[in-house]
Amino acid sequence: MVEAVPTLPRVFLGEALKQLRADAGKSLDECAAVVGKDRARLVKVLDGKSTLSAEELAALLDFLGVKRVQRKEIMTLGLDTRKRATGAPYLDLAPGSWRRIALLEALASEVWSYDKGIFPYLVQAPEYVHALMDISDGIWWDTDETERANKAEFRLERQRAVLEADKPKTVDLFFTDDALLTEVGGPGVMRAQLAHLLRLVDERKNVTVRIVPCAAPDNPAQYGGITVFHFGDLLRPVGFLPVAYGPSAYFDKAHDTERLTRALNKIREIAYSPRQTKKILAARLEELTRGQS
Repeated sequence: MVEAVPTLPRVFLGEALKQLRADAGKSLDECAAVVGKDRARLVKVLDGKSTLSAEELAALLDFLGVKRVQRKEIMTLGLDTRKRATGAPYLDLAPGSWRRIALLEALASEVWSYDKGIFPYLVQAPEYVHALMDISDGIWWDTDETERANKAEFRLERQRAVLEADKPKTVDLFFTDDALLTEVGGPGVMRAQLAHLLRLVDERKNVTVRIVPCAAPDNPAQYGGITVFHFGDLLRPVGFLPVAYGPSAYFDKAHDTERLTRALNKIREIAYSPRQTKKILAARLEELTRGQS
């Protein structure tokens, strides 16, 4: 077992193993005995500061009763933890890589995120989430009602994990105003989304939402979204660039996350204030409600 500073794959593996151990109801001592390590060494793995050999990881997954599909995902992730770190972004090609973002959200103390043309996923209403999954079904995956429902529920579960965390997270969200006019699922869904967002910003004082006008000059992120996660002293900030299709890209080198942070700070400058944003949301909801009658 090689001890090292936390890296993204090690942090991902540690968080995944924590969840699997909790689900299986196994103690740290039992798991440590299975891999032939003492309790302290296993804790380092769970904290992302060390890793396991392929044989040790396989034995632990057997003991935890991990199913075949998830086992393949965790073994692939384990392979990443044993690779020499490079200066390049971490490109996540593992099966189920869309779950990795949820692990970062669970760890983060602060989430700063910008989206273009869509409501931020952390504040999407259930109706809006399901409509997005309906749009994607048969395009980004083969038509499958079960998969569509599972993806929708997973996104809603991610929201709950962040917004209802025992220790409130600071959530600072930005989105462009064309999201207000881009119809997803029909007028009823859009009304539900606006009402949901207005209710959320009233109830969650740790959540700040700001609209970025598309016409605002000098927007440094005209071509897509940006997310930066902050972890206090646990890990360096991590940047994430969402894509419509392809490998997920994560950045944890200072020169990368500093640039992403500068972009988000510029977006903060050109965005409407939270108060102005709330007025715009309320006006759009009233407009849609009038159109219904």
